[in-house]
Amino acid sequence: MRQLGIPTVLDRFIQQALLQVLQPIFDPGFSSHSHGFRRESERTTPSLRRNAYIQQGRKWVVDRISRRSSTA
Repeated sequence: MRQLGIPTVLDRFIQQALLQVLQPIFDPGFSSHSHGFRRESERTTPSLRRNAYIQQGRKWVVDRISRRSSTA
């Protein structure tokens, strides 16, 4: 029995197959402000947007970075 958290080649193959089928279905429904694990999202885009909002004079900007997404 293998330990949890160590994917096999078959696991990765199945994950990619599901991703390729499901991503085109669900991705368009996500907010354009959502950046975590998005295919066409750069890691710097949220910071650039935040800075633009501040320059526009917005008083409140919520900037949340989770440990998992910042190390991806």
